[in-house]
Amino acid sequence: MHKTLTLPAVAVALLVVPTLAGCGKLQARVELKKGNELYHNEAYTQALKQFQRGLQLDPDATFAWRSVGLTALALYRPGDETPKNIGYGKTATEAFEKYLADYPDDKKLREYLLSTYVNSKRYDDALAYLDKRLQEAPEEAGDIQKLKVNILTQQGRLDDAWRLVQQTPGGAKAEALYSIGVAAWGKSYNDATIDMPTRQRYVDLGLQALDQALKLKPDYFEAMVYTNLLYREKAKMESDANLKADFTAKANDWQQKALALRKKVAAAKPAETPPKS
Repeated sequence: MHKTLTLPAVAVALLVVPTLAGCGKLQARVELKKGNELYHNEAYTQALKQFQRGLQLDPDATFAWRSVGLTALALYRPGDETPKNIGYGKTATEAFEKYLADYPDDKKLREYLLSTYVNSKRYDDALAYLDKRLQEAPEEAGDIQKLKVNILTQQGRLDDAWRLVQQTPGGAKAEALYSIGVAAWGKSYNDATIDMPTRQRYVDLGLQALDQALKLKPDYFEAMVYTNLLYREKAKMESDANLKADFTAKANDWQQKALALRKKVAAAKPAETPPKS
């Protein structure tokens, strides 16, 4: 009489686990495919759930974090401070972070991550990310410094932006200086909460930044426009009639320089050839 041979329970389990794992990966692909279809049909809420379900079934499918992030970003609305919307922003950034951990060369996703940080006012996280990126890719120093200056100006940290821009190399410096000038005008023109000395300091800082930008790039039309606008802000704050007139005259002078540059550029453009009939 032959004995029936039976595998130990542990051995049976070892055989079953790979099978179950394979089934999980297969089902994960099914869920991710459904997510793609829903995303293309702009059913973003349902698509997000599908992508998340797929990753639960197969955590190794890290490429799918890209889809999670983009879908959450499609649902996110900058400026909406409701908990649900804040949650979408957090889901998007966390997904982009996880995706970039395995796919760091995806430049477009790096841009999405950074812009989502900024749009959700997570400025410190954005700056920390750029510091990390600077260590990973020192050859991008110029662009990274410019981005940091822009973020600092959006955060209202104009003095920090000014100190950083002095370290910004190459052609990126003129644009970084320009961003400070624009932010300084915005603070003076739009922020009714700041006192007069602070307003004056912002205007003077903006003019100093734009002066440097124009020395680096003399035909900088936008810098000319904002130099004009900042001198008008300076004139508004001045009680001395002679100084007010002087600042207004300087504003008019920069306005005319900007208009002359625009005409010069327009005249230099080749005439369009009419289409042949």
